[in-house]
Amino acid sequence: MRHLPTLPELTGLHESGGSLMGTTTRGPLALYRYVPLQGAVLTGQVIPFAARWPEHLKLLIYRYSPVPPLPRGILPPHLLERLGVRPRDLDGLRPWDQLTYQGWPVYVCLLDRPGARPAGIIESQFEQLRLDVQPLGLPGSAGQGP
Repeated sequence: MRHLPTLPELTGLHESGGSLMGTTTRGPLALYRYVPLQGAVLTGQVIPFAARWPEHLKLLIYRYSPVPPLPRGILPPHLLERLGVRPRDLDGLRPWDQLTYQGWPVYVCLLDRPGARPAGIIESQFEQLRLDVQPLGLPGSAGQGP
């Protein structure tokens, strides 16, 4: 089996062009949200974490990795009230807690390279995380994947 790229080490978050971006020692890195989560939450459906997805979809979904929580000291103070943390499935491939923005779980695309144009945008699936995104914070959204 092919090895997955490693999660880039984020040294902070910043704003750029209306989007929330990760900061790395090699440059900015796009952050993403999984768009279908909104519909699932609104209709009472559950999206399982990636380890429970059908095998034929795992190659796609494993391109995106949940961003772990970052120390408060490296986060922009004016964004702290919009940032949060959600637990993930402890039996899954990526069991660490996950950073959220406005209630949306935050992901990086493992195909992206710091300082390069975002490669992980899939319209209506994974979109770059906009600063003005409407909050997801509805009941039932905490235990959802991918």
